[in-house]
Amino acid sequence: MSCVLAATDLSTRSDRAVQRALRLSAKLKLPCRIVSVVDNDLPGDMLAERMKEVAHRLHRFTESLAAPGQMVTSTVVAGDPDQAILAQAEAHDATMLVLGLHRSRPFLDLFRDTTMVRIVRGSLRPVLLVNDPADHDYARVLVPVSFSPSCVAALRMAGTIAPGAELRSFHAVPIPFSGLTGDGPGSAMARELCNEAAKERDAWTATLDPATNPPEIEIISGGRTETMARMAAGRPDLIAVGAHTRSGFSPNVLGSFVTDLIVTPPCDILVARG
Repeated sequence: MSCVLAATDLSTRSDRAVQRALRLSAKLKLPCRIVSVVDNDLPGDMLAERMKEVAHRLHRFTESLAAPGQMVTSTVVAGDPDQAILAQAEAHDATMLVLGLHRSRPFLDLFRDTTMVRIVRGSLRPVLLVNDPADHDYARVLVPVSFSPSCVAALRMAGTIAPGAELRSFHAVPIPFSGLTGDGPGSAMARELCNEAAKERDAWTATLDPATNPPEIEIISGGRTETMARMAAGRPDLIAVGAHTRSGFSPNVLGSFVTDLIVTPPCDILVARG
């Protein structure tokens, strides 16, 4: 493991991400690297002046937050934010990326992905999206699983950054055509599908490295509504999910559930890829 890398645009939305990154880097005994990206479409003289100004503010900000003796560096680069941040992560072999939430633009967000979504989609490294204040260690972690390699990575990373937390997990079994058949949660079909999922869970769990220390994985029936309700009921301060990777022309496309979760997160979200 090399460093924890946090990206900031010096907005209040990003402050929590920087604070969480500093807290995690101290816990993991890793260097913390803070990066800010300036749009390179500016004229040359304006770009140079803007980068100088951002570098000064970034240095003062990180210096005020770093713990005594903590290894923290900051840098300002010019370019497209998502590409530049991903390049920084690769160049410095980041253990994880830490991001703040994007600025809500309801109309524009209907037609294009946010920078945050593009970074999560393009990153092969775990990405932590910070929604809540970073004045505490994670105490309650929830890991929805689909028995995929990325879920293994999510479990492993959750255990790394929240070793003392209460870790809970579940697998949701959707009931096909429930609106037409009336076979909702608790029906004979639901029980049969849940029994099959339990067998799949047991086989998947048996393949895990004991060091992963997986929690008991509860099987529930229902679709997205039941999944979201279960997540809210647990009142987690961190949800760790595996990115759903698809083959074909877009190998790093996130599943719709994960995309919706990171756009409107109920708490901090960790997205890992297998």
